[in-house]
Amino acid sequence: MGLAASQAKLLSITSRLSDNELRSQSITAAKLALANQTADASRKYINALNKNEYIYRTYDQEGSKAYVALTGAQLSTYGPLKNQYALVNLDGQVLVSELDGSNFENSNNINEFLDKYGIVPIPTGNHRTVENPAYSDAYNKWLEEYNEWSSTFPNKEDFTSQVPDTNNEIYIAVTRSGGCFGNGLSGLNCYMHVLSDLLGPGEHTTSSGQTYTVRDDIGWNWNSAKHDKSVFEPIYDMLKKGHCSGDVLENTTTGSDGYEYATEPVTGIPKLVGGPVSDKSMTLYQRAVDLLWDIHFDYDGSATGGMANPENLAKFFYYVEHDLKQATMITVFDEDGYNQAVEEHGPAPVMEDIPATIDEEIYEYSDEDQAQWYVNLWHRMNGPSQDKDDQQTTTSTTNVTTTEYGTTATTSSTTITTTKTGPRWKVLEDGLMNSQDWLKYALESGAVSLERVNFTNPTEEGTGLKDATWTSIIYTNALDISEQTDEKAIAVAEAEYEQKSREIEAKDKQYDSMLKLLDTEHSALQQEYESAKAVITKNTERTLKMYSA
Repeated sequence: MGLAASQAKLLSITSRLSDNELRSQSITAAKLALANQTADASRKYINALNKNEYIYRTYDQEGSKAYVALTGAQLSTYGPLKNQYALVNLDGQVLVSELDGSNFENSNNINEFLDKYGIVPIPTGNHRTVENPAYSDAYNKWLEEYNEWSSTFPNKEDFTSQVPDTNNEIYIAVTRSGGCFGNGLSGLNCYMHVLSDLLGPGEHTTSSGQTYTVRDDIGWNWNSAKHDKSVFEPIYDMLKKGHCSGDVLENTTTGSDGYEYATEPVTGIPKLVGGPVSDKSMTLYQRAVDLLWDIHFDYDGSATGGMANPENLAKFFYYVEHDLKQATMITVFDEDGYNQAVEEHGPAPVMEDIPATIDEEIYEYSDEDQAQWYVNLWHRMNGPSQDKDDQQTTTSTTNVTTTEYGTTATTSSTTITTTKTGPRWKVLEDGLMNSQDWLKYALESGAVSLERVNFTNPTEEGTGLKDATWTSIIYTNALDISEQTDEKAIAVAEAEYEQKSREIEAKDKQYDSMLKLLDTEHSALQQEYESAKAVITKNTERTLKMYSA
């Protein structure tokens, strides 16, 4: 029984030790949490120290200066001695309060608008000249119609083309060279002498590097130049500067021999014009050199050279009718076709006959300072007219580049003109209009910009009062706006930090006391544990000795 009781006591002590350690760990974790709370309170305090706010300088009725938090409401609310500012969004619209927006919507003219603020207009009998809103609307409509009309107007280039000049010197020299050209028309190899005359006496080298000589000191041969030099010498330089056309002659018909013939012959005899297409990069001179070498093997040595090979003869006439004939081009304008297209396109649109300016009456007001404020606001929301016309038209031009991918990439550029019409103003809900934080963010991020009223000439009469202009201004350059430390936020953060620090310190001391008590209790339990363990050991030894005896 003594051994069993000791073992039970040992288990009880072990359980209490474990509970003691668990409580100690929980308190230690709570102390760590207090450290995190201390860091969080410190961070909030530091953020408050670094926080700045925008303030707005204003004046009371007596002219005393006062500084208030900068909000949209402070900027847009009338004050007798205030400079007038307005917030403008990225679309160029002035941001107004819900009240100002409602008053404008429910007013047909400036006097009705001013009446909403208790401002009484007094007619002066004088008038001023202002832009007519109806003219601007009519002009924008006409401009849009005119641009569409002009973009589809017939282009003269579409009715202009280039055609061969059959009176050019080279073509005339060849087709009037005498019997050799005529013999060629008859199918004889004598046409080779025409090529020799075109090249002139001397050495000539083909594209493949073969050199041969055209002579003027021998009788009839494939390479003899025997015709009148005065006809051909003037065109030698022209042949070396001109290039082959590389195109196909139109208006042809197929002959019984399978080759193409011109349907409108110059000499009165159908000419063979079939043959391979020439190379546009080759000069007329080089083409003649290559062609003469190509065909000279057909020459039989007689005075006429014998009957020509039809295929080779086709090459010659192709060269004459395609390349030499088009060595000089003339420009032809289809005036009748152009005039018909212009007539079908129709006349240009005509703008409606509306005067560009109108006369408006000039008023005086019972409270000129307040009237000036809301007159300025009316014209910023409405435009120059005293009658309701709050639509503004803006035109923007954008160049759009498009690339089409096929065998090759083709890039084209198109100009797109966009016309946008909309109100000059937009309501900013009162929650944002009165928010200091929102306005600070909007100004710093560029979501809104600032405009200020400048009086261009206080002595001139404009809309019944001073001549005023809304001018863009960088908010950091506005003398009425400044930046300062947010003392209120710092005071609140400091009070919270000190209170939090006291609470944390008190809890920390409480946790330290609890840990000290647990440590004392742990030491006592540890001693009791060792005593119980020693008793069990002795009882066990006595029992073993008794049974061993």
